[in-house]
Amino acid sequence: MSELLGNDRKHTFRELLRRAHAGEPPEELAREYGDFLASLTPAEIAQLEQELVREGVLKREELLKVCDVHMAALRAALERSEPTTPPWHPVHILMEEHKHQLALADELRKLSAEGEAASQKLEELTQELAEAESHYLREENVLFPYLEKHGISEPPAVMWMEHDRIRGLKKRLGGALAAGDFSEVASLALALAETLAAHFAKENKILFPTALRVIGEAEWGAIRAEFDQLGYCCHTPPPPPAGP
Repeated sequence: MSELLGNDRKHTFRELLRRAHAGEPPEELAREYGDFLASLTPAEIAQLEQELVREGVLKREELLKVCDVHMAALRAALERSEPTTPPWHPVHILMEEHKHQLALADELRKLSAEGEAASQKLEELTQELAEAESHYLREENVLFPYLEKHGISEPPAVMWMEHDRIRGLKKRLGGALAAGDFSEVASLALALAETLAAHFAKENKILFPTALRVIGEAEWGAIRAEFDQLGYCCHTPPPPPAGP
């Protein structure tokens, strides 16, 4: 794919990331680079990020920092339909779990304003979000290795780093609740809701379309079988279709 992208497009994308990382307003960058961004597929975005990390232009940690910024700048290009897959499909399962976790995080954020009066419900929601760990384990231990097998390694690595950031926020949230620090609970609940929304948007609009492009149709059945072995957290999917 790198040959198809060419050095000119790589240079343009690198310049966009540099300016976004320098703090230029994302909306202005989106207007200036609108036509260029619209010409890129999610798979090309993933490939460009990966090549820039491998070439040493960006460190993986820097890519993680800039990811939230350039996501806003790329919004115009990414406001396309999210991937559509049948209900048994691993991508469909992950996206349904995204919806459920976002709903929980939003309820947690709203209730956190009530402080101690809502402590029991806050603890229940925090526990339910903690029990979503199998969602992240299925991505890390099943989906990401399949992507890496097809040459897509940097985007999964960045997503894994964000998973760890999410885990850290959940742990801190649990600690704040246990300590009765409801001011900190409110701050962490907001941070978690915003982090989940940004992270899931990247997966839905970049990572999953890339996976559907590079992973073969026959492989998805094997991925689903591995998903089943690890179990589910907040969505019970229907079984895959029976073979011929």
